[in-house]
Amino acid sequence: GILRWDGFHAEILRKPVRWEEGYVIPPTAPGLGVELNEEVAAAHPYQGNRLHLEVAHQLP
Repeated sequence: GILRWDGFHAEILRKPVRWEEGYVIPPTAPGLGVELNEEVAAAHPYQGNRLHLEVAHQLP
């Protein structure tokens, strides 16, 4: 899972998200501060047929 930083979550970003005492420490790199592992992303395309976000019901 993401809190343990293993499996898919450990592979999708080139550097892991830093956590301290239950808080995410924002990266200092430009932009979002994360680098996506494009090969891992391409190997795991989204298979759903709708958005899985909580705000999906708000979209037109």
